[in-house]
Amino acid sequence: MRAACHGQASEAIVPPSLTGGTTMTQYACLEVAVADGVGRLTLHRPPLNALTPAMMAEVAEAAAQLDRDAGVRVLLLDASGNAFSAGGDMAFLAELNRKPPFDIKSTLYASFAAGVKAVKLAQKPVVAAVNGAAVGAGCELALAADFRVGSTRAMFQQSWINIGCISPLGGLFLLPRLVGLAKASEMMLLGSKVQAEEALRIGLLNELVAPADLPAAALALARRLAAGPPLALRAMKESLRRALETTIAGEWEHNVYVQSMLLSSEDFGEGVAALRENRTPRYQGR
Repeated sequence: MRAACHGQASEAIVPPSLTGGTTMTQYACLEVAVADGVGRLTLHRPPLNALTPAMMAEVAEAAAQLDRDAGVRVLLLDASGNAFSAGGDMAFLAELNRKPPFDIKSTLYASFAAGVKAVKLAQKPVVAAVNGAAVGAGCELALAADFRVGSTRAMFQQSWINIGCISPLGGLFLLPRLVGLAKASEMMLLGSKVQAEEALRIGLLNELVAPADLPAAALALARRLAAGPPLALRAMKESLRRALETTIAGEWEHNVYVQSMLLSSEDFGEGVAALRENRTPRYQGR
């Protein structure tokens, strides 16, 4: 039986093609299911999916479970209601102010940081469907995905400065690399909101669609990734992440090593055969 999640009931945005798939572990504030190689993780804490330590611990556990599942080739992160996430729960934030720094650090790393890291460091590609506001920790969660598909109602805000703190969940590292230092400074130092059209223009969104089209658009991208070669996608994602952190000389050596393993895989042989035979490849992840 699913535990109660504080808030009023709200209708989840569920891609019709994902219904009827394998149901995963039941969570209080998430809906998780698998179908057609896509593992869907839906934030579900009405009305605005405000994040608590317990909810972020669920995100960490569910994302890790989907990443381990051999039947999952791509993760799809979306949200119910009219917001992706309004950020940290206000009652939780007020409670933090009464705790000593080391207790706060333990709370953040045990739940909030763990949730974002599980998404960012997933070996499989992650697509985020941003249906509305992605604020504070909710923005950090969206930034952790490899792709972001947004509706015209999407909005991003790094609101930390507005309550006298900094972005502690990876945004200070990722945002300048996504949008450039000038725009990242504007978002971080001023707490400026970025609406959907601007988010697409500056690279926060990969695709922008009407609200009604968001579930189908995000699922289409997820399925496109799921049809790709799993080993190469995993290696490519890891190499992209490493490229943000290492030197080009180190990356050349690492990538040659990885490529030598991929060239001996069954998937590579299938890819070449499919290209020569002018057909769609059938990748098995071997």
